[in-house]
Amino acid sequence: MSATEMMRQIEELPVQEQEELFVLLTQKVLGDRRSGTQPWVGQRLSFDQACDVVFRENRQLLSELAT
Repeated sequence: MSATEMMRQIEELPVQEQEELFVLLTQKVLGDRRSGTQPWVGQRLSFDQACDVVFRENRQLLSELAT
């Protein structure tokens, strides 16, 4: 499922469920930042460094681009 399809489904949820989902996602993002799992957040990266981060963090993207 694409991100666009997921967003469309989220928009169809009742407002309360959308809010709950937003809270969960926000907690995950902030929790990841606090735990130091993403040391590159907030840093200026070169193009090559950014590519390394994108493909290291998104192995599925790399696999799909390879096909």
